[in-house]
Amino acid sequence: MSPGQRRTPLALRLRDLRTRHWPRQLTQSALARILLVAETTVSSYETGQAAPGDDKLRAYACLFAAPRSVPNSQIRLLAEEELSPEERARRDALLSELRRLRDHGAPSHANGRRRTWYFPDDTPIRLVCGRIPALDVSRLAHPSHPNFTRLLSYADLDPMVELFGHIRAENPATDVRFMQPEDMSDEEFSHHVVVVGGLEWNDMTASFLSQLEDLPVNQVEHRDFPDGEIFVVRPSDGGEQVEYKPQYRAQLNKGATFRYVEDVGYFARVPNPYNLTATLTICNGVHSRGVLGAVRMLTHAKLRERNEDYLAARFEDAQRYGLLFRVPINAGRTVTPELDNPRTRLFEWSDV
Repeated sequence: MSPGQRRTPLALRLRDLRTRHWPRQLTQSALARILLVAETTVSSYETGQAAPGDDKLRAYACLFAAPRSVPNSQIRLLAEEELSPEERARRDALLSELRRLRDHGAPSHANGRRRTWYFPDDTPIRLVCGRIPALDVSRLAHPSHPNFTRLLSYADLDPMVELFGHIRAENPATDVRFMQPEDMSDEEFSHHVVVVGGLEWNDMTASFLSQLEDLPVNQVEHRDFPDGEIFVVRPSDGGEQVEYKPQYRAQLNKGATFRYVEDVGYFARVPNPYNLTATLTICNGVHSRGVLGAVRMLTHAKLRERNEDYLAARFEDAQRYGLLFRVPINAGRTVTPELDNPRTRLFEWSDV
């Protein structure tokens, strides 16, 4: 740890269990073998750089609740059926304590601030980005080309690269990867998942949204926007749907030409429908500029803290929330949305 960094209460408790719970302290290497993780992961738990997920906390609790885990100096994690009633009671009490320390003592809000892209557990994080259709992709994205570059087949590459770097920086000890929908394994559906981009090129967006039919925001095709899907909102009172579309402006002295001046971005976070202890985050837009705006809203060096403050005040600790917002485009450049500006916000929803 760097000078000035302080271990979290959970980190201190985990280190105390390993070094003082038994007469002879357990090494990080030995504990790592029991938890089936790398030794560096145990170290990250004890410095507060990462926090164990529920499965690892349960293993900690089971291990240190049962002195019989160390017969003849051979450490062994007892199975559930091997625990006595007293050991189960100690295990449950220790597990509750460790969960409480993790959920309320982890540094998810640096200097009191919300950090949307910090995940206070060791659950892997997967960014899923769409694939550009073969007809539109660069010839360098074909494996037969001598200068083959697979990244050239990724849709919404700008926001994906920016978000990947930011999430890695926020979660240095966590397994963070980007991939395309066909790369997702069965296990990875239960990780923290971030879907980047819309329905046309990212099948994973549609797949997850099919499990979340109660969300008030939907995306649909529209004849005026063949290269993207517009957003529609279903009013809670059963009234007529409201449509949110990109904006174009006539260019003076240029005949009947129009300039693309504004996209619509969408950011939502909900529990992962395939694992309710993990999260699903949607970063989307009608076009790619909207997707980039949805990402930069919380990665921009100057505006992200103000935007995080807005989300903290507006949604507090809601488990399900989302918002549609304007993404300005000035001289062809995507401008980061500022949520404090009422004109930026188009629609908001949450479960509280």
